[in-house]
Amino acid sequence: MKTARVVPSTSVLALTLAVAGCGSAPAPAPTAHYSAEELNNAARPGLPEEDPDAPLPATTAASAQAVAPPPMAAVRVIHASPDRPLASVDLYLDDQTTPAATALAYRSITGALRVTPGEHAVPVRIAGTAATEAAPATAHTPALEGDHRYTVIAHTGAHGVAFAAADDDLAAPDAGHAKVRFFHAVVGVPAVDVCRPATPARAAAAGHPAEPAHPATAVFANVAPGTFGTEGYVDVVGGAAVTLQLRGHGARPCAGAALGAVTFTPADRSVTTAVAVGRTTPPAAPRALLLCSDGTFEGEPTCVGHALTPTGAPPPAASSPRPAPPAR
Repeated sequence: MKTARVVPSTSVLALTLAVAGCGSAPAPAPTAHYSAEELNNAARPGLPEEDPDAPLPATTAASAQAVAPPPMAAVRVIHASPDRPLASVDLYLDDQTTPAATALAYRSITGALRVTPGEHAVPVRIAGTAATEAAPATAHTPALEGDHRYTVIAHTGAHGVAFAAADDDLAAPDAGHAKVRFFHAVVGVPAVDVCRPATPARAAAAGHPAEPAHPATAVFANVAPGTFGTEGYVDVVGGAAVTLQLRGHGARPCAGAALGAVTFTPADRSVTTAVAVGRTTPPAAPRALLLCSDGTFEGEPTCVGHALTPTGAPPPAASSPRPAPPAR
């Protein structure tokens, strides 16, 4: 059905004058009245008539982005603080009254927590404490980005519990290789080097050629307390035994006092975060190296503890993995 067309007033005036010039003037035509609906639906001069059944314009990309929820960051937390009052904690996010993670024990790890981008306050309460009670400690995350995956280390800082975060690299290494990064969380120990120990010269034997001595070499150098090694992930042999030695940082890398060593076998093509934990100041806590798999980001990740033994001592059996508490 066609809509009513509004005739411009100038056209009406011209028509009236033309008629007036031909004989006697006829009786005036009745005044035309149009409703608001008819005027609003009328076609505009010079433009095609609009189809009232045409679909509404699609939402623009800009407005669609304005209403779309922001991409979330994925975060897992490793409890690396040996402070006894906080041996098992509940973690809250900003002002929320429901914990994001419950009963997170020292030397264990949460599952993946979905967090909005930006910085966040994280009240840390003793496990089972009511959310209405004041938190004995509050840490703060760095600025988190959406669509990124992070490992956050809860460690003992200068003013209580502190957080340090780093992006996770979940890309699988090539066959025969593995990737490891390092975080220093031992309380009371200054900067450290993580080294491959020196090897003595070996004389030729049946089927084995002679090998010269090799000095200790730094895998991670001058790692300050509460920080990740600046080298990021480093390549190690996958599927074969690897010995890492923790030494105090001195004038030369790997020349400082030995603090202990760990021998472990990273799985082929694995990605691991190694965290040195413990305390040398009272109350002392045993030093150990936690090996936490970055490859098991979703699901039930675990950290396996290895005691840091005196250099040259046979490596002990690894402690049993501690299951991660369920993330809420």
